[in-house]
Amino acid sequence: MKKFELVREVAKQSGHSQEVVNSVIDTMCAVVAETVVTNGEEVNLPALGKFKQKVNAARKGINPLNKKPISIPETHTLAFKPTSSLKVTVE
Repeated sequence: MKKFELVREVAKQSGHSQEVVNSVIDTMCAVVAETVVTNGEEVNLPALGKFKQKVNAARKGINPLNKKPISIPETHTLAFKPTSSLKVTVE
């Protein structure tokens, strides 16, 4: 489902205009990203799941081309963990 399809469906089911729904979705995405990435907090959406920042620690690795050891820096990613009720719905 593309964003415009999501906006159309939410607008249809909620009775709000597509412009309002689009604005809410854009704002929600910005707030979630800022809260998780900038502030390092979790965002819990009870019907869907949790967004949180995952930190992968720095580690040692091996360069596959020359088989020499290399240092892999710490990385930060965004993780989403669905609720158990959503998992059951998907199954």
